Amino acid sequence: MRLILVMDETRFYQPDFVADLLKKTRDEVVGACLVTRIPDKNSIEHYLMKNLSLLKPMEILKLIAKKYSMAFKDMLSKSGCYGTFYSVRSALNHFKVDFIEVENDINQEPHLNWIIERKPDVLISSNSLYFKKKLLQVPNLCCLNRHSSLLPAYGGLWPVFHAFRNGEKYVGISVHTMESKVDQGVVLAQEKIEIKNGMTLSDLYKECFKKSSQVVLDALEKVRRNDLKSCVEEISSTYFSFPTKEHWMVFRERGGKFI
Repeated sequence: MRLILVMDETRFYQPDFVADLLKKTRDEVVGACLVTRIPDKNSIEHYLMKNLSLLKPMEILKLIAKKYSMAFKDMLSKSGCYGTFYSVRSALNHFKVDFIEVENDINQEPHLNWIIERKPDVLISSNSLYFKKKLLQVPNLCCLNRHSSLLPAYGGLWPVFHAFRNGEKYVGISVHTMESKVDQGVVLAQEKIEIKNGMTLSDLYKECFKKSSQVVLDALEKVRRNDLKSCVEEISSTYFSFPTKEHWMVFRERGGKFI
């Protein structure tokens, strides 16, 4: 099958997921859309900057240190100094995947034309932009989305945070077919991750992305067999936005740590 990736550019978690997927897939990756800017309403960085007081001082220091350390390592990795990746761009360049940069809206005509020209069978998304109907109809087979929750529960933003806040025993990864409604569609593959004592929000997201490539590959195998049956039982669908101050209070009361 011919694949196109649509990926947020972030130094956290996603680069190694993309690299692992590119390394393991037996399908042809004919291009990628690298999302370098997203609307503020969907931006975790924008949310954190507005709500910096919700983080503990040590969490802020760790976050800043990690961000700039990864930027520095990304520069060095171009010379082969590290065996991992610190940007999605570096992973795409390493595997020689042709890509375009996208800001705020992937549904613009030039982006659509670029994707259409490559005649994809499947679009694979792990990004924060909304796909309109025209884009959803471009691939010959389907669009797939990677989401860090056990869908249909915990759709929307920061699902791992909300799962921890609500006292769930597990978080996880789901790969589902995409429809016009966000985080809907048929869940083709899924994996649970146990929330263990002492795990931070960063630890949980890291585990989610570490296991994501295999879940995507499992979903692709089902698409290859034209098996679009859901792999989950019927459970209630829930959807969340960014946490409120009240949500953070509960998160802290449960011993939650950001990083």
